[in-house]
Amino acid sequence: MAGLVTDGLVIRRADYGDYDRMITLFTPEHGRIDAIVRGCKRPKSPLMNAAEPFCAGEYQLYHSRERYSVSQCQITDSFYDIREDYEKLTHGVYWLNLLDAAALPDMPAPTLFMIALRALAFLNYSELPPPLLTMAFEMHYMAQQGLRPMMHQCVICGRPVDGDARFDMERGGAVCLSCHSDAPRISHGARRIVMKLPGTKFDQVRLLDGNESWPEAARLFRRYVRLKIDRHGRSEPELP
Repeated sequence: MAGLVTDGLVIRRADYGDYDRMITLFTPEHGRIDAIVRGCKRPKSPLMNAAEPFCAGEYQLYHSRERYSVSQCQITDSFYDIREDYEKLTHGVYWLNLLDAAALPDMPAPTLFMIALRALAFLNYSELPPPLLTMAFEMHYMAQQGLRPMMHQCVICGRPVDGDARFDMERGGAVCLSCHSDAPRISHGARRIVMKLPGTKFDQVRLLDGNESWPEAARLFRRYVRLKIDRHGRSEPELP
């Protein structure tokens, strides 16, 4: 029987029998781990909250018969307010779905893990608009997946782009107005957000609150995410 202690974020859960649950943990060093939490549905179980989506903590696991089981958890944050606010919950569940699409067993993702925790903290504790936070999370997420669009130069001719352009999602970036493309137009302000935000700390998203260009950037970038990430038709939160 082997043991493992790891930080983890619960991104999925499913009932398993009368008193147990199966959870999917997203971990920084081990990627995706599926584990059973025995007895967590009993009223006085110390693991009840540890088996809830959004719960983050240090999980102690043991491996037996080709399966991990949770033996203990030191919760660092349950992000409880997200579950109590419908709009926040809708956005948060969407983020967990994106993480579920990215998480692979034995595939470390420490930077994405920390981005997820930071984003959830803003969603839970701040007054920033959830759609703004979702845009920022999508942009950071896509950058970590190696899918950051090239917005500083034309993906067709290679010349620098300064001003309005087109966002050619198939080609993965901006197209200058001198080159032919049927892609949707993107304003200078929205293009700069798509260009700059994925490379900044998540905390900087607060500087965009009140910026008139972010809704446009959010709508166009959502289309890019849909094109690149297969989410099997799962629901998406509304955009402004």
